[in-house]
Amino acid sequence: MAVAGLLVFVVLLFEFNRFWTALAIFIGTIFSFTFVILGLWITGSHFDISSFMGAITVLGIVVNNGILLIDFAVRYRQAGKSQIEALLLAGRVRLRPILMTNTTTIAGFLPLALQLGSGGEILQPFAVAVISGLVGSVFLSLIVIPILYQVFERSRQQR
Repeated sequence: MAVAGLLVFVVLLFEFNRFWTALAIFIGTIFSFTFVILGLWITGSHFDISSFMGAITVLGIVVNNGILLIDFAVRYRQAGKSQIEALLLAGRVRLRPILMTNTTTIAGFLPLALQLGSGGEILQPFAVAVISGLVGSVFLSLIVIPILYQVFERSRQQR
């Protein structure tokens, strides 16, 4: 898990060429595990290998959403928009794709989470982890990551 996290952070560093931008996205992805654990606790599921795979799946989706959101914000900044305006425009542009991706993924995992088929009890923790992580990732992708990005960018500009 630590190696996967380190590799994700390195990829973010290469993507943005800025430590603080990569850190903002990476912190947002770490928060996604809180929602995974919360979802498992609420449903009474255990944290096992299948729920661990679900957490890694959520990590990938949150990283993707964060990269695209911040990339759009950086492009708007280069076009002359203020930092807040760029983040708001990026959020407005990325809201629909994030909601569509998360909604379809949640709908696809719902039968597994409800154990509607044979063998569902094996993959139920995986589905619960993905669903709870994705529900929280909407909040993380559209609110927490942009706030962290703005705070880090302001402190960088003040230095």
